[in-house]
Amino acid sequence: VSIDEPVYSGGTSGFKGSGAGGDYAGDNSLLLSDRLECSELPPEDYVENGFLRQTLENAMAAELSPYERDILRLRLGLDDGQPRSIREVVEACGGDISVTDVRSAERRAFKKLRSPNAVQAHNLVAYFEMADISFDADKMPW
Repeated sequence: VSIDEPVYSGGTSGFKGSGAGGDYAGDNSLLLSDRLECSELPPEDYVENGFLRQTLENAMAAELSPYERDILRLRLGLDDGQPRSIREVVEACGGDISVTDVRSAERRAFKKLRSPNAVQAHNLVAYFEMADISFDADKMPW
């Protein structure tokens, strides 16, 4: 069976009805490739996402404190793909921290990762573009 071989030809091949419903106007053939759809990312996107994730992991390990890394991991859903609200982060930490603590840790972490040294050393520009984070490369000193 070929994906380019007609699966259905709109003639009188055992289907009842006149075909007047307009389902098969013009060319009455249905190809297998017309029905196949893939909702997954293409393989090259998986590879690119993997490289970007590794770059971000390296930058976070080098630039952030363990506390700031944990806050960003929870907020952005880096471990399980589920981003959390600030209140959910507070709950995940057992209520030992406040909403203000989470906000300030997140702000410090992003400030460190956006610093010219971190951006240049870890090549984070591609990650900022992918994450749609505003970043003006023209203002960077290099």
